[in-house]
Amino acid sequence: MNDRKRPDGRAQATNIWRVGVLALLFTGAFSILFFRLWFVQLAAGPEWLLEADQNIVSSEPIAAPRGDIVDRNGIVLATSVPGLVIEIDRSLLPVAVEDDVLQRLAAILDLSPVEVREAVERTRSGEVAALAEFEIDADTAYLIMEQRATLPGVTVRALPVRGYTEGSLMGHVLGHMGLPSPGDLERLPTSDTNTPIGKLGVEREYDEFLQGTPGKHVYRINPEGAILEEIGTVSPVTGATVRLTLDVEVQAEVERILVEAIALSNALKETQDEEDPDRTPHPTERATAVVMEVNTGAILAMASYPTFEPQAFVGGIDFDSFEELSERQAFNNLAIQGVKPPASTFKAITYVTAMEENIFPEGVSTPEETIECSPQLAHRFEDDSQHLWRNWTFPESDGPQNLHDALRRSCNIYFWEVALSIWRAFRGTDREGMVQEWARAVGVGRPTQIDLPFEHEGILGDRQLFEEWQERQPWRVRAEGWLGGDLMNLVVGQGPIVTTPLQMAVAYASMLNGGTVYQPRVADAIETAEGERLRTLEPRVLRSVDIGPETVASLRRDLTSVVRSGTARRAFEDLGGLVELVGGKTGTAQSFTDQQGVFHDSTAWFVGVAPIDAPRWVVAVMVDEGGSGGAVAAPAARAIFQYLLGADVTPLVAGEDTER
Repeated sequence: MNDRKRPDGRAQATNIWRVGVLALLFTGAFSILFFRLWFVQLAAGPEWLLEADQNIVSSEPIAAPRGDIVDRNGIVLATSVPGLVIEIDRSLLPVAVEDDVLQRLAAILDLSPVEVREAVERTRSGEVAALAEFEIDADTAYLIMEQRATLPGVTVRALPVRGYTEGSLMGHVLGHMGLPSPGDLERLPTSDTNTPIGKLGVEREYDEFLQGTPGKHVYRINPEGAILEEIGTVSPVTGATVRLTLDVEVQAEVERILVEAIALSNALKETQDEEDPDRTPHPTERATAVVMEVNTGAILAMASYPTFEPQAFVGGIDFDSFEELSERQAFNNLAIQGVKPPASTFKAITYVTAMEENIFPEGVSTPEETIECSPQLAHRFEDDSQHLWRNWTFPESDGPQNLHDALRRSCNIYFWEVALSIWRAFRGTDREGMVQEWARAVGVGRPTQIDLPFEHEGILGDRQLFEEWQERQPWRVRAEGWLGGDLMNLVVGQGPIVTTPLQMAVAYASMLNGGTVYQPRVADAIETAEGERLRTLEPRVLRSVDIGPETVASLRRDLTSVVRSGTARRAFEDLGGLVELVGGKTGTAQSFTDQQGVFHDSTAWFVGVAPIDAPRWVVAVMVDEGGSGGAVAAPAARAIFQYLLGADVTPLVAGEDTER
């Protein structure tokens, strides 16, 4: 029997009423929702669509001014200046009218349509092309803006443009700007293809600091691109300032002296009577000089000639101008890329090796004992090395000389005899390369690690290098490999050795300051645009070389004798009493005829320091195919030392034609 109680009639009616109310509520809610959807989609749809279209948010970048580059005294060398730049938004330039638009723009600029098109097509379709290479004034900008109706996508914008205040001065150190190449984009993947970057020199090396942070304007626009409202602005941040170690006034004087040295070399060549027309030297065209602080590595001046004007690259350089500069090798910073045999300037390193290793010519046990600096040296090697070696004084003897005299008079015979002593005692052992070990220790044959791009590390030959060449680059070396004659050549700075002037400056600085090898540098500090110091680039010691104080003192005395009574005496006569403060060494790399039959004249060298008792500056001068080091490079170095020591700089006069 079912005991469940059935509902009475009143309760059943109440339940039915409740269900009806709920159904009515749901029906009403759905009706309201349906009405709202109908209103939004159909009745008010066009109005709401218009309002949505008018809420398009767009932003326009604001270019950041690039940071300044200043010299050690704060003189501005590179800065950002306001400039008017034509921009073409290729997304707003219909393809059908592109040719007509570019022709109209070319007519306004008084240029050929081809030039304008080439500039535009450096930017991909759909992007904004900034035509910074076309300098325009306010009147030209007004003409362009006045004709915007017929120039869709074309506008003129005020943008910061790179400006160089000193022309070509310090061109290789400053470098230049340019749009990033595919290689640059791989190296700097975040770069904007339309934003110039540093391509050379300090502009490249310190690009990350010099590049500022772009800002932007944010707008609300309609579909036609008209601005309805400015939402806000994010201001750009100016790039940091790079303060250099270089001094503008010293740099200007060094560059002037280099030009004078080239003129001196060419004047001497005009007086030479060359019997063999195939050995007639070409005019001297290239030279370089470095002034570096001995005890910090700071570069005071770095000049290389020929040079270029960084301003020519702002916005892009034309093809013909670029080709002309390339043919003149104007982009080569010879101070760090000009690799040449250092000739007799290298003898200072062989000198230190002899003193420190206590190795002298056969039969000699001290640096004071003499041998005859004869006109020539004959030695019969067991290998295929040459057997007869001539001193630069040939056919005359230069008399009895000890190690000190040999450096003063640049006697090849003495240093060749040192090489023979090494070869006889250590051939085939680890000690065979002791001269090269000392050279590498003080900075030759390896990168100096200067804060400039594209430094050449040079070549310092030894048995190991020749074996590597035989395996990987057999065309560079004879089948017999390393021979005794190679060592003979190397100890006097010839043969299997090429160095840069900066390497020789670093080597002399480290030998004369007691063995501390500093990293050379051209930048002193990174600062904000307001002058607040962000980073100080302190002197950096790369390594310390154990050179005895007796060797250092002896080398200082003997380098002084070179300018007082040696191969540089005549060149330094105008220095007067200040000659007591200077020491240095001449060098003349051998002339040669290349595989194409072109004759190359001797390369002239001089490396010196002052004050000699407490060295402060090292000066390295190299005149490519300039002739004699004593006749050309030494007079140039003398003039630089005159300036550094506060004396009147006298005109360059040829010194003694030595070492060749």
